[in-house]
Amino acid sequence: MSHAHQAALLALDAAQLRAGYEQKSISPIEVTEAVLAAAVRARDLYRAVTSINAEDARKAASLSAARWRAGTPLGKLDGVPMTFKDSFNVRNLPRWHGTAVNEGAVSQIDAAPVRRAREAGIVIVAKTSMPDYGLLMSGLSSHSGIVRNPWNPQTNPAGSSSGAAACLACGVAPLALGTDMVGSVRLPAAACGLASMHATQGRVAYDPPGNYRGAGPMARSVGDVAALLEVVGQYDAADHFALPGKFTHDGQPAERLDGIRIGVLAQLSYGDPVDTPTARAVALQAELLAARGAEIAPLPDLDVANEDYAAVTWTMVHKGLAELYAAPALRRGLVQTDIGRMCDEALSHTALFMGRMSKRLNAAIARLEHQFSPFDYILSPALPVRAFPADAISPNPGLGAMSHMGFACWFNQLARPAGTVAVMQVGAAECPVSVQIAGRRFDDAGVLKMLRLLEASRDFTINFPIIDLPR
Repeated sequence: MSHAHQAALLALDAAQLRAGYEQKSISPIEVTEAVLAAAVRARDLYRAVTSINAEDARKAASLSAARWRAGTPLGKLDGVPMTFKDSFNVRNLPRWHGTAVNEGAVSQIDAAPVRRAREAGIVIVAKTSMPDYGLLMSGLSSHSGIVRNPWNPQTNPAGSSSGAAACLACGVAPLALGTDMVGSVRLPAAACGLASMHATQGRVAYDPPGNYRGAGPMARSVGDVAALLEVVGQYDAADHFALPGKFTHDGQPAERLDGIRIGVLAQLSYGDPVDTPTARAVALQAELLAARGAEIAPLPDLDVANEDYAAVTWTMVHKGLAELYAAPALRRGLVQTDIGRMCDEALSHTALFMGRMSKRLNAAIARLEHQFSPFDYILSPALPVRAFPADAISPNPGLGAMSHMGFACWFNQLARPAGTVAVMQVGAAECPVSVQIAGRRFDDAGVLKMLRLLEASRDFTINFPIIDLPR
């Protein structure tokens, strides 16, 4: 396989791969070999990969190739390579959960979304890097080191699905599954010019179950996000929060929006101020949606206080704290420094304090449901800033580790679907600017249609920084 041919394969999205398989112009075997080589490079250059699933991937690709030759693929993603975040159990691969505190125990089972992927014939090529326990929205990990953004390695891919986003941007598989507790799929997708989706809570069965942490598809196109959601968006008894049935989507963008009400949240009083390109991108998308007939209403801010954001933060930190303190005492000091400091502070919290945090969260959720009730969709930034340094915990560490979560985090608490798409180019060699669209609970298909509309309205092609393979 020539170097040029390998590079061309890495740039293809899942829909293009499927077309190539159908036409027999390419094979899952050669695609998988190119992606495995790219995974090695992404591990070394960007610290984006924690383990490579070479033997199993080659076997899966061979079986897929035979099915395509026989005209009996398992589905439209049969033979398409994919990565999973290190938070998932993938059979026969180690799981660090982002931290050097853990010893990389080899998983004996597949998590529910991994089982769904295998059933669809997807080729699992690697697991991707993340910060310790998913407690930062930054690519800092005591296990992987500094995870870097392929658009500019001096910048951050955000987090906590850091490696997943970096791999997609540089060509390590066209599909990825991350996890999202306060924006951990959408923020790295926005930092890397990708499409992503945090589905309605329970849409993607996840084990161990959680009431606001969910798995989320990531890809280089909205169509691929929708196709992956159809695979992983199925009921599984392993998750008692899982929704019944199977998600389906016709793949078409929204057209006329007459009668649709859209709230536009352009700024927040919390956290990092929105930078000029991001503000411009949101304004342009609001104009586009209005031209399609939508009724646009500005939202000056969210009906929450800084103390409510603190409740989100501490609820998340305490989930990681329990895992940290399940580890042997001699290993706890290996945790990433900033996460260690947050966990040390959390140790001083009483049950009464956390009970108050829970009560505060519930009250904030009720207020936000009331604030959002008139709207079918909410348009906003996903990230308030286009980029921040690779070694930083957030765009403005002086504002804390969570200074950039404000636009994303509440849709997790509300169990609502929210997704991202790149919409505005600022330079041919620069990562484009993204926005977020959120919808009502269970309207995952509607959110995808809105994202497809914004994607279809772009007047530019994204030239992703596909990784250069050794000759």
